[in-house]
Amino acid sequence: MTTWEQAAPHMRPRRARGAEIPPTGPMTWRDQRKASMPKLVRQEVEGEGPAPAWKILGVSIDPDGFFALALFLPMLFIANIGALGAAAIAGSVPLYLFVRRERLTVVMLKRAVLFAVPLLAMFSVVWSEAPRESFKYAAELGLTVVAGLLLSSARNQTAVIRGLGLAFFAYVAAAILGGERVAIGVGAGGQAMSGLTESKNLLADIASTGFIISMSVTAMALARRNWMWAVFGIAAALLEFYAVMSARSAGAILGIAIGVGAMVGLLTLIAAGKAVRAFLTVLLAMMLLAVGLAHRWLAQAMIDLGATLFDKDPTLTGRTYLWYRAGDLIDEKPMLGRGFYAFWLQGNTDAEGLWRYFGIDSRGGFTFHNTAVEVLVMLGMVGLVVLSAVLVISVIALVRRFVDRPNLALVCWISLFLYQLCRMPIETIGLAPFYFSTALCFAALGAAFGRVDSKKVVRAAYRPQGPKIVKVWSVDDETPSWANPRWTPEPGSMRLLKDGTGRRR
Repeated sequence: MTTWEQAAPHMRPRRARGAEIPPTGPMTWRDQRKASMPKLVRQEVEGEGPAPAWKILGVSIDPDGFFALALFLPMLFIANIGALGAAAIAGSVPLYLFVRRERLTVVMLKRAVLFAVPLLAMFSVVWSEAPRESFKYAAELGLTVVAGLLLSSARNQTAVIRGLGLAFFAYVAAAILGGERVAIGVGAGGQAMSGLTESKNLLADIASTGFIISMSVTAMALARRNWMWAVFGIAAALLEFYAVMSARSAGAILGIAIGVGAMVGLLTLIAAGKAVRAFLTVLLAMMLLAVGLAHRWLAQAMIDLGATLFDKDPTLTGRTYLWYRAGDLIDEKPMLGRGFYAFWLQGNTDAEGLWRYFGIDSRGGFTFHNTAVEVLVMLGMVGLVVLSAVLVISVIALVRRFVDRPNLALVCWISLFLYQLCRMPIETIGLAPFYFSTALCFAALGAAFGRVDSKKVVRAAYRPQGPKIVKVWSVDDETPSWANPRWTPEPGSMRLLKDGTGRRR
């Protein structure tokens, strides 16, 4: 091979100053350009770097996406697998904590306000009517909250949301294949799909939540031009929407309308200026606050929608009587309540009466179907004040973060939270341990406090080791002419000039 010195000048490839000498010989202009570019290296400063992908059978798997799938699959199927699902969740959360141990303290301290609810539930052991059960369920609630906060603070939010999308798609596909149906309505109501359980509302809740997540997966895939995930998101969304309509749940349909409507509105605000985004976001938050204060009107709207579309019971399947009985229970212990999950226990006379009234043969898995009522029965007025304060602080932080640094993942979390928020007047949201909606609620609120800080990357030019070949050219200060031409030095060479005394310098 011809060396640099042996090659003719017109055959030498171009090179950048300070860069390595490229090989000589015939080269295309593209190869010459690549050879002349200085090499760059990445120098990492202190801090936690990106989570390394796991290599399994030659496939790169993101740890956060894997744990999102591993945590939510047993949460979704827990009604079918029972204690096995609870054991899988209880084992996965400590393992996830170990993987994220490097920045765990910083992550959790930023979200300390969100631990007020599980801490109050744990402290209710002091006055609980069933302290052992209160301790057990409070500990499980704490693990559920930690799991949600870890997911929303993960660096690769795209992988997390994709993992959630896979979990919900798997459950809805299995539920449709299961094909269980239950009777609904008070007239010609007919039947509705209930999937793997006898609860059509559970199927509708899971399917509508999965629909919002699938729409988020599609939006992220289109932004990255990842057509495979875009096709998956669209297919999953269609399947989940079919499950919602087959379940014939008015609350789920109204929740989808609010969640998807909020998603479309927030996506348009991402491209807007900060001032416009701040004004419209605050306006939207005030409208949602007004809707929240008018929760009685929202519940009545759901009653009317269910009665119109599905010929359902105008009392929302007996919820009005349930809330009437809850009022008597609250009056007995208004300040501190009866203890966390100390009411719905077998052997409790009041709970047994309600189960018998509503025909709950399993004598479990039942709530007051209203978040505020449930909190008042379990934790009293103190619990309702604590929960309200946590929601207000977190929502303000969530709005502020969206205004400052909007992104597609944040849009997904906000849409999921709004979907859960509109269902609080008719369902118990954010309190059930090892339940998917509880984890998603705290994940959405935890997204307000940002992700894990990543390493900063400093780019520096590569300095090759070893001797450099430099050609020295002499430049005379005489006027060039045809008989005394002045040669043009090559790029990167050194020049020797003559000063007025004739000496070279």
